[in-house]
Amino acid sequence: MPCLDSSSECIEQLTGKAIANSPELVTLDEQIALIDKRLVVAGERIEHTSKKRWTNYLSTDPLRIAANVFGGGDVQRDNIAIADLEVKSAELEAYRANLHRRQAEIKSELNEEILSLTLDYETAERESVLAQSKLATYNQQRQLIEIDYQFGSGSTTQMLSMWQQGEELSADIMEADGKQEKIIRKIQQLTGLTPINNN
Repeated sequence: MPCLDSSSECIEQLTGKAIANSPELVTLDEQIALIDKRLVVAGERIEHTSKKRWTNYLSTDPLRIAANVFGGGDVQRDNIAIADLEVKSAELEAYRANLHRRQAEIKSELNEEILSLTLDYETAERESVLAQSKLATYNQQRQLIEIDYQFGSGSTTQMLSMWQQGEELSADIMEADGKQEKIIRKIQQLTGLTPINNN
């Protein structure tokens, strides 16, 4: 991963990778491209039909000429076809607009999820650092108390309590580290990236 913090640059990078890695967005892009092709074809058909509409008046059959002049002939058929194509084009454009809205929603959701995960990661990282600091302080205290205990000061109960406190601090570190790993896996899943080496 290029980064793993809540800076705007990092969020932008990770969100960009998540967007590029989203199968739903790929599907939406494909659907939008297909609709664009259909709209181009519909536009070409409308243009072709509109351009050839006047040729219906060039018939040698007097009945067809009369039907075209008074309605019900080839001209009316072409007008209906054009109107039908225009309605279908409008429906496709509305559907395409809905797909674009859905794309924007997904991108926004991915951005929010990446931001939330990076903030959770930073919180877990701070918890781990705090627990490690507490453990270091504990180890110094434990060594002093163990020395006193060896020379007869303190009780076994006091030592057991002290050792239990050390186990709890170690468990806190493991829990915070576990949270970080879980968050990294979620970000990897969203972005398709490999983890960075923080050591």
